[in-house]
Amino acid sequence: MVATFHIWFGKVSGGVDVFLLVSAYLMTRSLALRSEGGSITRPVSYLIKKFSRLLPAAAVTIALITVGVFAFLPANHWQGSLSDALGSLFYFENMRLQDATVDYFAADRSSASPFQHFWSLSVQGQVFILFALLHLIGDAGARYLGFPVRKMLLGMFSVLAVGSFAYSVWLTDQNQAYAYFDTAARVWEFAVGSVLALVQPWLRVPWIVRSCASWLGIVAMLACGFVLPVESSFPGWAALWPVSAAALVIISAGAPTRFGADRILAHGALNKLGGYTYALYLTHWPVLVLFLWAVGLERVNWWQGLLILGVSGALSFVIARCFERPVAAWLKRDRPARKRWLPRTGWRSPVAILLSIVLVVGVVGAGTMRLTQQLRQDRAAIEALRVSEAGANAPGMTSRDTGPLPAVSLVTSDWVSAGQDCAADDPFLTELCYEIPAVEGEAERVVYAIGSSHSTQFNAALLEAVNRHPGWGFRTQVSPGCYYMSREGVGPECVDLWDRAAAYIATQQPDLVVLFGTQTYHEFEMTQPDLVDWIDDARHSYPGTRFVAMRDNPRIPTSLFECATRFGYDSDDCAFRYETSTDPAYIAALEEVGVIWVDLNGFICPDRECRPSQGGVVTYLDESHLTGTYVRTLAQKFSNAIVPAVDWWPRRVYEEGAFTDRARGNDVLEDLNR
Repeated sequence: MVATFHIWFGKVSGGVDVFLLVSAYLMTRSLALRSEGGSITRPVSYLIKKFSRLLPAAAVTIALITVGVFAFLPANHWQGSLSDALGSLFYFENMRLQDATVDYFAADRSSASPFQHFWSLSVQGQVFILFALLHLIGDAGARYLGFPVRKMLLGMFSVLAVGSFAYSVWLTDQNQAYAYFDTAARVWEFAVGSVLALVQPWLRVPWIVRSCASWLGIVAMLACGFVLPVESSFPGWAALWPVSAAALVIISAGAPTRFGADRILAHGALNKLGGYTYALYLTHWPVLVLFLWAVGLERVNWWQGLLILGVSGALSFVIARCFERPVAAWLKRDRPARKRWLPRTGWRSPVAILLSIVLVVGVVGAGTMRLTQQLRQDRAAIEALRVSEAGANAPGMTSRDTGPLPAVSLVTSDWVSAGQDCAADDPFLTELCYEIPAVEGEAERVVYAIGSSHSTQFNAALLEAVNRHPGWGFRTQVSPGCYYMSREGVGPECVDLWDRAAAYIATQQPDLVVLFGTQTYHEFEMTQPDLVDWIDDARHSYPGTRFVAMRDNPRIPTSLFECATRFGYDSDDCAFRYETSTDPAYIAALEEVGVIWVDLNGFICPDRECRPSQGGVVTYLDESHLTGTYVRTLAQKFSNAIVPAVDWWPRRVYEEGAFTDRARGNDVLEDLNR
């Protein structure tokens, strides 16, 4: 179910929810029977045995995926994939996906991590640890109170199921994408499986009811992905559907029936195929993602899907026959340790876990060395770039043979470093505040930039001048998404930013203040009339401060860079045309209060067409942020725009002094010719 829906329908089937319930059902059924037989649960021994059976196949798959990533994906995916490999190995991949705010339901599977399917195995591993401890608590509590252990466990798991389900419903309503990977929002599905395992021995279900329940469960299970809006409703109320369907099938188990679904489910062929489904789950997703990337597709057709399923099936056969089953047979020959302080598993299970870890860590280590080598080469190319002869300064230049700079390994990390953190006792301190002091003594000039992450990126153009003037100082204060017009909606950090910026300007009297006067969207551009009054008030505090209002750069519906890595930097499929314009009356209002209006969008997107690269330099690192390298090439264009009004600003930015990268504390000297 899971593989079929992923490959052909690009949807979630509900099969994982069934898998979660069944795994807890089997676990609790086994441990409860042992407890009733007088054996107290030993969490450490149980978990060592459990993971020694699960990890070898997973480790081999993780190693193969890592090799596939380096073979088929561009270098910008390597670092994230190495982290995903470790997250998958140590069962916290779901948390990584949460932190990355991954959309599991994105239509384009080629942009997904080839490790993304390990989220459910991570949740399962975390719950195994939790439930092993709960079984120990239940065993001990039942013995202490003289209470039947089955009833004790039933009460515990029932409370857990109700509490987790309520939390799941609430979190799904608040943040569905985050809730999808959340362990606490999934625990109730495991708990329902445990409750089912505990009550099943007490059930006496007539064969006719079992027959009907089995077919109803099968039909409901298969229909789940087609009927429910899983992309917006799981794992809250909607997950009751596959969970209930699985419960109906399990309840229908028992003596063979004449008309029930057991006639199919208990067939020998399906039982045999079931021995390969764990390996199939491990392999189908990375094969799908790597195939889509290799051929440049977002979805597959029917025959491509068959090919992917065939390759996945072949890999699962090899992994099961060559690794999973031999290791399982080897583990069965283990003998319990005799010493009390050792886990009662023998030595083979810990060794199997250790070897699995060594395999993945070794492959990740080799990948890290390869990535480090690539990054070193790519950074050297950036340092050798003549900024004055590239990007916006060379609009007719095409991408070099090796591709535009930064190289793909560096593009998404090409954020601007704007100095050291402001002092902790700074009276105007905000959450994100950075400064570059003059090299010696009091600064001759102070440049002050405030705003959003777009302001952070534009600092690269300002620093081309600042870092060539050792006597200048620089300060920037930013907050993500914080424009003056949006300060109330973004949050208190944004309000605080603009209040403290006004106080800083009034007290410290910087020579130049640079901020963004508009905020762009895909199809329209918003002006900030209230910003005019704010600037007017600030100018009255110190008339000597000059203000520059930048026009916000265009935002793109999708990442031009990601498109270029798949289809090429010169592909017309990766071009975006924007049609927005700035209200002339608003520009006039700004200029009336002495603001210098600067619009560089004609250089960023010549003739209103935004492309992945200009003049041999990558323009955008994502949907809205320019690369720091490209912004550096805008420094002369910015200078040309403000020099008529700011006579102390350098007229020829790249030629006035050697560049010293004081933002990072490194001296990076460039030839005066650059």
